[in-house]
This record gives sequence, C-alpha cells and structure tokens, in this order.
Amino acid sequence: MTYKVVVVQPIHEEGLRLLRARPDVRVVIPPSIDREAVMPHLADTDALAIRVSRVDAGMIAAAPRLKVISRHGVGVDNIDIDAATKAGVPVTTVGEANAPSVVEHTVAMMYALAKRLPDYDDAVRSGDYWRKMKLDAIDVAGRTVLIVGLGRIGSRLAVVLNALGLRCLGIDPAFTASQIRAMGCEPVATLHEALPRADFVTVHCPLQADTRDLIGATELALMKPSAYVINCARGGIVNEAALLAALNGGRLMGAGLDVQVEEPPKPDDPLLTCKRLILTPHSAATTAEGVVRMAVAVAQNILDCFDGKLVRSNVFNPSVLDQRQRAAGE
Repeated sequence: MTYKVVVVQPIHEEGLRLLRARPDVRVVIPPSIDREAVMPHLADTDALAIRVSRVDAGMIAAAPRLKVISRHGVGVDNIDIDAATKAGVPVTTVGEANAPSVVEHTVAMMYALAKRLPDYDDAVRSGDYWRKMKLDAIDVAGRTVLIVGLGRIGSRLAVVLNALGLRCLGIDPAFTASQIRAMGCEPVATLHEALPRADFVTVHCPLQADTRDLIGATELALMKPSAYVINCARGGIVNEAALLAALNGGRLMGAGLDVQVEEPPKPDDPLLTCKRLILTPHSAATTAEGVVRMAVAVAQNILDCFDGKLVRSNVFNPSVLDQRQRAAGE
C-alpha cells in the first residue's frame, strides 16, 4: 500500500526527507496554502501536514481516507478539532520540539523589557547617550513571575526562571497544587489573586473558548503599574485593545507580544505605534534548530500513525485513539 501525504506549505527538508525515505509514502505539496489549491488533493490523501493554513469541516469531509492531521506546532486553533474527532482523525502536535525555542524567546522578551533594550538602542542611535540616567531599567533577579499555563513550555520556563533567581507563581487547571509545586512554582488558586503580586505575567496556554481574552481590562487593572505582560502563546489570549489602553495610559510598564489576533498586522494597527510594546512576528519557535525539530516531529507523527504507534501525548484529541482501540477489539 502507498500512503499519500499532502504537505500544505513546505516543512524543513529534514522532515520531507524522513517522509520520502519511506518507499510506501508519496509526498504532495500543493502550489499554495489556499483552500482551493488543497481541496483537489484530499479525496485520496492519507495524511495532512499543516502549518498556518486552516483545516475546516468541509476539508475533512472531503478526505475519506484521512488518517492523521499533523500540525507543525502545538496550537491547533486553525483546525476544526470537533470535525476531526467526529471523523476519527487524530490531530497531532510536535510535543516538546518547539518548547526550548519558545522558552528562550520568552526569557529574551523579559530581559529586553526589563533592561529597556529597544529604548536604549534608539537612544544611542539618536545621540541621547545619557538616556540611561533615567534609571528605568531594572534587575530581573528576585522578581515574581506568574506563569499562566504549565504544559510543555510553561513548566520548562519555570525551571529556567528559578535558575535565574525569579520567584514563580503558577496556574493551570490541568495540574494539582502538589504537581505545580513540583514544577518549581507556588500554586495560586485564581488568576485575580495572583495578578497583583506579579512583576511579569507570561501566558503559555492554548487559545480556546475559556482562554480568549483571559487577560483583559479587569485583569490588567489588577496588575502593578510597574509590571509587564508577555504573550508567546496565541493572539487573543491577551485582549489587545485593553492592553494598548493600559500601556498608553501608564497603567502598565510594558509588554511583549510574539502573537497577535491578526497576523501579519495591518499597517494601521495601533499596536505598531506603541513604544512600550515589543513585537515579534510569531517567531518564538522559528529558530534554525526549532524548525528542524518541528519538521521531523511532523513527519514522525505521520509515519507513527501509519505504523500504528502514535505517541499518545502528541495527540490533541486522544479520544480518537480510544475509539480506534475499541473498534479493533470488536
């Protein structure tokens, strides 16, 4: 049997090489990521490798042979999970592959904000060498950081921040208080309880109904005026309008966003003019090493599915594995 794998938007050559090394796999790369370009390939496809393009219910219905959707990343908000689950199709993510890169990017954001690096760079280039005497740069060691979401990235971040001398507070409904303590964080019962204590708030949870606008005007008002917010997860978890109002109103010292609701932002997006904000182009995981790890993980998830040995922790909707197991036993 030959398996057809449709790779929507090319992945790194290391991942493609892994797929093409299998004599029973045929790789197809559509000419664009547009739905119209992908649809003609779905009728006989066995696997989809997806980066930023959307996979909707109609596309899943058009692929009766589909065995797996392999996501190049850990967020799955661009995939209709309900439709995939109903069709019995596992949706996989890259697991730990991008965690080291996102952790480093988050820490870089923290230090860039605290040490006023963008401001100082502008000052030196414009001739204001004594800008430093405003003394608004701060030391990070000894500060308190609230980590919202303690999965693969958040838990790893806690280890790094503890080593750098920060105190970590942690909140994640998926873990018990004792588990959160074992990660090196003080567990907090509610977000509102923890926000007034934090010098930094960094979010590492998925975007879903209960996390959209998780950090909004009410939450920002609870924070210290000297505090910082960082979002390297998904646009929409931090309400952008509320964040901008807090920054421009001096109610928050600064923020770092690797993600936005609209990517790329429009030229007139007011976030682009805010000097208290560091913006990066959803690039936290996009390092030379990170994209190789993710591409290999994408390919391996597909091959593991074909071979009947998917790693359960990489499957976003593991109930489909249980369904398959029950069906096999009947």
